[in-house]
Amino acid sequence: MNTNNTSIKQLIRLYSHPSAHLFRAIELKTIYQKTKKLKFKSPSLDLGSGDGKIAKLLFSGKFTYGVDNGEAEDYQESIDNKIYKKVLVESAEKMSLPNASVEFVFSNSVIEHIPDNNAVLNEVSRILRRGGHFIFTCPSDQFRYNLFISTILNKVGLRFLSRWYIKKRNNLLNHYHLYSHIEWTKKLKKRRLKVVDYGYYITRDALLLWDKMALLRLALRLVGTKRADGILSYIFGKKVKEFYDQSIPHPTHGASLFIHAIKV
Repeated sequence: MNTNNTSIKQLIRLYSHPSAHLFRAIELKTIYQKTKKLKFKSPSLDLGSGDGKIAKLLFSGKFTYGVDNGEAEDYQESIDNKIYKKVLVESAEKMSLPNASVEFVFSNSVIEHIPDNNAVLNEVSRILRRGGHFIFTCPSDQFRYNLFISTILNKVGLRFLSRWYIKKRNNLLNHYHLYSHIEWTKKLKKRRLKVVDYGYYITRDALLLWDKMALLRLALRLVGTKRADGILSYIFGKKVKEFYDQSIPHPTHGASLFIHAIKV
């Protein structure tokens, strides 16, 4: 199993939200750029599998397992569409799979939402075989500093309101963990997971646009506009494509982070 190159057009067919087109397109492009020369063995696991749309789009083969806690109630879609060979509805903090039973674990923008981060990493290490791959994405520690409203508030000197907005926005997004690649490397090393590659993505300007579109979408919906997504796509579609076309993984700067570790 290896990764496929994806496009904004493919994401538009999956999601209506223009800000999702921006974020996910750059995210999946980054994963492809970092993994296109790799081939992943089975058994494989998609941690936080949800509806399975990302796994189906990004990977050439079918995952052995999808693991999802069921809170979003979209896992049934992955079962109905037979995206995974088997879906386990259980917590990533305590999985039912045997020790050293998996060759590849993938997780896309999920780990930051799970309160007991250490328990998840312990479980990933436990189920991975020696030499197995663990690839995941998540917001970085820089995510909090480049939000649209907080940036405006900082410019006009209202730093206390900016701090409030940053905290509120991350709470709404259920972001429990925002780390740098250095912090992730230390956490993973304790679990015999060695980081062999990483990369930051989503530039400051891209995140500002992402947050701006998300807020405008909410405002348009609150005033009763039924075509909010279409309006935003018309206004910002060209800019979204520009950010996607220009995106390349960066060694130090970006609101999100790609990590590739191997069990040693």
